[in-house]
Amino acid sequence: MKRYESVALTLTEEIEGGIYKPGERLPGVRKLAALFTVSVSTVVEALKIVEDQGLLDVAERSGHFVAYPTHRLNTPVQKEGAGTYKAVLKPYPVTQSEWVMNLVRATLASDVVQLGAAVPHSDFLAVKGVNKALKAVCAHTQDHSDHYDFAPGYEPLRGQIALRMQDVHCKVQQAEVVITNGCQNALVLALKAVTQPGDVVAIESPTFYGLLHVIESLGLQALEIPTDPISGISLSALSLAFEQWDVKACVLIPNYGNPLGHCMSDIDKRQLVTLAKKAKVQLIEDDIYGDLGLSNQRSLPLLSFGPDVIYCSSFSKTLSPGLRVGWVISGQHQERIEYLQYVNSLSAPTLAQRAVYEYLRYQSYDRYLREVRSRYRQQLHKVRSLIYTSFPEGTKVSEPAGGFVLWVECPATVSTLTLYEDALAKNISIAPGPMFSPRKKYQRCFRVNCAQPWGARFQWALVTLGGLVERQLAP
Repeated sequence: MKRYESVALTLTEEIEGGIYKPGERLPGVRKLAALFTVSVSTVVEALKIVEDQGLLDVAERSGHFVAYPTHRLNTPVQKEGAGTYKAVLKPYPVTQSEWVMNLVRATLASDVVQLGAAVPHSDFLAVKGVNKALKAVCAHTQDHSDHYDFAPGYEPLRGQIALRMQDVHCKVQQAEVVITNGCQNALVLALKAVTQPGDVVAIESPTFYGLLHVIESLGLQALEIPTDPISGISLSALSLAFEQWDVKACVLIPNYGNPLGHCMSDIDKRQLVTLAKKAKVQLIEDDIYGDLGLSNQRSLPLLSFGPDVIYCSSFSKTLSPGLRVGWVISGQHQERIEYLQYVNSLSAPTLAQRAVYEYLRYQSYDRYLREVRSRYRQQLHKVRSLIYTSFPEGTKVSEPAGGFVLWVECPATVSTLTLYEDALAKNISIAPGPMFSPRKKYQRCFRVNCAQPWGARFQWALVTLGGLVERQLAP
């Protein structure tokens, strides 16, 4: 064994043995050289090996950090150490539009098994209740369809949203709520209000590709921050990024992030809010999955820890994606956001706003949430189990705290871009890992939408994916 290989083996054992913790910076190259009594060039070669194994993140101008484990599983399939994410703390322009639009087109094909886009099947939505609310609204169309509900939106609906926000310890008044065309529109308005083209925006890594699409469309640069699949964004790495770069905003999903399903602790949320305020970085919170935690207790949003957070959400993942009703709470930026909402779309759909109000006011939204959370718990368990029995050894699957998607990491030599093409040829749509990173990372990962009926076709699709992964591993 060569000397640099021996050093690499020792460092690997120390990392996996817990001597160096996730997020911790390793000693500098010269110090390591002195510790191992070898040359600096030997240490450099050793670090390359450890990095290639996915155990280290390289932060430009800052050294080597122990990577966060991708998954913390205790299953028969995972016999080796947990996988890791690599992240370089450097902003990059985003070019995701082609992939995103291809995935959108796939969702329009009725013969394709939809495992890619994170859109719940109607079986998991409050379809009956929403239809009932729509009928009630349409019975009085003379009061609703002949005018716009200009920004900030339909007042009674804004009042209902404010009441629900108070239930999660957010001191929000009706006048502070601006209705938007879904959460994506809310994110666009929030970023337009606080950034200019060319500005740097810190994001989780991996993150929702729709956010990357927004960042690309606004001409911004994305700065990927390592994100733990259990506890969320690395606060130490984020702090370092704030020191190194002129970050204008930080957009993240602290409750059941997409695609990992992580949930930050209240302690970390409070620390994050304090950190951003000190660095004068605008926090933008996407809480679209906030009501879909798998536990019986609703996790608090960042907004409950600081009034300066811009809060975005919608009913697209619960009541109906087709209604396109979301909202943004933006504090000092409200006037600007109201203006941008008017310029971009005049108003959110009038009938849709009133239907959501009708539902919230006269039907049991909380009962529906309790039922659907229970169903997601069962569904995620069944899907994880089937993946483990259908995919080759070395496959790892996330254990989300909420939401309805799973993040799957295939063995090292698998390309999920190839898997995406092979699967689509069999009328199966997945979201390949590189879609979730501006730098096209996570080449062996993909996301699965589990909010689909548990039937023969769905199960066939998962088993088929496992076979396609196995085929890539064949000698």
